[in-house]
Amino acid sequence: MSTSLADFLLQQRDAIMEAWEAEVRAIPAAQALPQPALRDGLPRLLEVVAALMRQRPQAGVASGLGAIPDLHALERLGEGFNLRQVVTEYRLLRGCVLRLWAARGGAAPLPEEERILHEAMDEAVAASVSRYTLARERTLQALDRISTAALGSADVAGFLPRLLQVLRETVAAVDVTAVLLREGDWLRVESVVGDGMAPGARVPVGEGFVGTIAATRQPLLVHEASEDARVGEQVLREAGLRALYGVPLVLDGDVLGVAVMGSRATRELSEEDLLLFRAMAARATALLAQAQAHARERAARAEAEASLVRLRESEAGLRRWEEVFTRLGVGVVVVSVEDNVMRDVNPAFARMHGYAPEELRGRPLEDTLAPESRGVLARHVAAAHSKLSHEYESLHVRKDGSRFPAFSHVTTFRDAAGRVVQRVATVLDITQRRAVEMDRQRLLAAVESERARLASVLDQMPAGIFIAEAPSGRLLMASRHVEVLIGRPFDLSLTAEALASEPYRVLHPDGRRYEVGELQLVRSLRHGEEVAGEELLIERPDGQRMTALVSSAPIRDREGTIVAAVATMTDITERRRAQEAALQAARFGERLIAIVSHDLRNPLNAIQLSATQLLHSEALPERERRLVTRLARSGDRMKRMISELLDFTRGRLGGGIPIHRVPGDLRAVVRSGVEELEAAWPERSLRLQVEPGHYEGEWDADRLLQVVSNLGGNALQYSPQGATVTFRLSDAGDAVVLEVHNGGDPIPPDMLPRLFDPFRRGATAGHGGGASSGLGLGLYIVEQVVKGHRGHIEVTSTAEAGTTFRVTLPRAQGTSGA
Repeated sequence: MSTSLADFLLQQRDAIMEAWEAEVRAIPAAQALPQPALRDGLPRLLEVVAALMRQRPQAGVASGLGAIPDLHALERLGEGFNLRQVVTEYRLLRGCVLRLWAARGGAAPLPEEERILHEAMDEAVAASVSRYTLARERTLQALDRISTAALGSADVAGFLPRLLQVLRETVAAVDVTAVLLREGDWLRVESVVGDGMAPGARVPVGEGFVGTIAATRQPLLVHEASEDARVGEQVLREAGLRALYGVPLVLDGDVLGVAVMGSRATRELSEEDLLLFRAMAARATALLAQAQAHARERAARAEAEASLVRLRESEAGLRRWEEVFTRLGVGVVVVSVEDNVMRDVNPAFARMHGYAPEELRGRPLEDTLAPESRGVLARHVAAAHSKLSHEYESLHVRKDGSRFPAFSHVTTFRDAAGRVVQRVATVLDITQRRAVEMDRQRLLAAVESERARLASVLDQMPAGIFIAEAPSGRLLMASRHVEVLIGRPFDLSLTAEALASEPYRVLHPDGRRYEVGELQLVRSLRHGEEVAGEELLIERPDGQRMTALVSSAPIRDREGTIVAAVATMTDITERRRAQEAALQAARFGERLIAIVSHDLRNPLNAIQLSATQLLHSEALPERERRLVTRLARSGDRMKRMISELLDFTRGRLGGGIPIHRVPGDLRAVVRSGVEELEAAWPERSLRLQVEPGHYEGEWDADRLLQVVSNLGGNALQYSPQGATVTFRLSDAGDAVVLEVHNGGDPIPPDMLPRLFDPFRRGATAGHGGGASSGLGLGLYIVEQVVKGHRGHIEVTSTAEAGTTFRVTLPRAQGTSGA
């Protein structure tokens, strides 16, 4: 037996992933990723695509892929992949599947399976692109807002409150945000937005929620802050917070502090919100480092300016200034006011530019600037002349031609008359700060572990899910919905076999207890059986029984060995109750119709007998004779209606309309039916065409006469008065074919699938239950009689060709129609 593409995806999943990994490692962002992070959810995607191929969904595959593409897009955004690289991953995966399939040397995949594969890959690309774009746009907007909030506030106390407000506004579910800065072995609350922590409070590193984050340098998420033992801070436990998330602020291996956000409204934070918070925390780390650098810079500037003041006071002050000037780690340059020539530079400034101090003295200041920065020097000089100090960033150039970014603080000195006499600038190499900014994508790569993500996804699913390892049967995981379904706490320390013992009462639909070997999960573990949609009963502690639909499947390694099994359980109690109630109501109604129809025959027979006797009386006046004739015809019509009701109930309750076949010629039956119709419809034209051939067989003549009468009456009723109704009988070998054709308006397309349903009467433009019955049972009985002869009936109806009912009847009892 050839392997389907679905089976190939499951059996060769690991081989496909190995081939894909070998190609995708060419992507720069993928080269440093470990294998689990690189593969992410793509193996599961192959399994889902295989399942879709087996299910053949009518509504498309988009909904069947679930959250796999979305989560994969968020992972790749955090790992530094660009959008083209994410799309390339799916292109390579599709190529590996088709290439390995072709390498088998077998037949091409089924068109439907190939369509589902391509549609699934296209949908995965579309979902990933959408989620990646939205998440990236949201992250960039938030980072831009943080950068805007930090403008104009070089100190920590100035920009942190605005930054935290941006964090709180960006993540809608967040009620409180805080930043704690490290001071030795302590963390101090520097700034808070919202209620939950007090500014100035201190927490030891290594203790409590934030202390643990600082010590481990890993993000931490808890779902109930008041109940989780990891939250040791009393103020956090009493703040009414549920979800609480914190990330360390790490720069060049040093922990600068911890950023925390909390929510009172929810215990779950989305992966996108966590990723966004980490990105914003990374930007905050860079801004915090910049602010601290500014602080150090201002301290150095204050020291330099104090030294300059002391130089004016005395010669001793001059010597001290020269020492400070020489040893200061910050670059200092003294510039003449008249021509912007460097009068003096300290060793730090010279080293920064790759020169000795004497090589720079007497040269224009612009010689230290990169050509692209020299055009704005005049603007900065003018700004420095207009105020006491001026700060700016620019690109400097070294002696070897290399460039580096620098931050300059210019102090203007004036004489007693207020004239500018000198400018002194302190210059700081900010390459490291720029590197921090360039590494922002790297800092976004920190994500939650894959097991936590899987558990979170399973807990959100509306079905109970079990996963057990082989061969021990030890339960590895069970979703929280399992406890909802069974109505009691679930012990994960048990094995799969224990589900057949107390206190878990698992029953067959007939009430029998399940044996260990009958459990679906055990069958998949022991024998590799795939179980689809088996019903069972679970007796809850309150005595109620829940009906569940259970499916299970084995999980195999690349050698085909069963390593685990997974089972899903869905509550269908209410659906089963509704089905039973509907079935009982239908059976009651059908039994009632049968009883009423049978009991009506006795008084009806009396009416018909009396009418017949009156009609044979010669003394009956003509007026009364017409009334009795009308009474007799109505009695005949009522008798036919009762017969049809009885036929209907026999078909529903007795296994079908009874058929008694005897040898005979079908031509005689059809001619008799046409003649009866001609007598009942003398004003209409009917035509019988009998093609050459043999028409002997085993038939129930009375039942087939019903077929001719109902189809013919139907055709006469729903065709124009001047139109001819044609009956055509033909020999089809082992079967005989009867066709009844009429012109007129076609049957509406939406009525065709339900044309043979019981109690469906005809409309003005169509065919219904038959002209004779008035109950809408004519075509239903026709279909049942044809099926009783092991034949079949079909109908075609168009405005151009008219309406044709085609009945195929096998000649013998044991054959079926072609």
